[in-house]
Amino acid sequence: MNEFKEFFEALEQNIKNDEFVKLTLSKPIRKSEGLLNVYVRLMVIEGAIIFEFKYRYDTDNKYKRFSLKEATVELETLLINSFRTGTLFTLTYDLLVMVSKKKNVSYRDTAPSFKNKLPEISRES
Repeated sequence: MNEFKEFFEALEQNIKNDEFVKLTLSKPIRKSEGLLNVYVRLMVIEGAIIFEFKYRYDTDNKYKRFSLKEATVELETLLINSFRTGTLFTLTYDLLVMVSKKKNVSYRDTAPSFKNKLPEISRES
């Protein structure tokens, strides 16, 4: 997790500051597996912060929900094994994490893509 420490610290900080918009994993390593992207949104369910992962396949979509700790483990696994790029969208900046073929991790931040947060998803169950 040391390679992704900056990414996960930025994620946690932006959640605390209420500036998190969404997170996207893209550029699949093996397109033949059919997993094209993973989109991550924040939800509040019964007062708890939950991350909803939307796994976008070429034929359908699958959804899973994780706590922050579980989400970081899942994101790290996906970035190492399945995707080359992760983008953390916030209201103040966008943070890109890129994983090379040799598993070297690099970062780049850019101007924010969003001026407003996505509509809040809140469910009671």
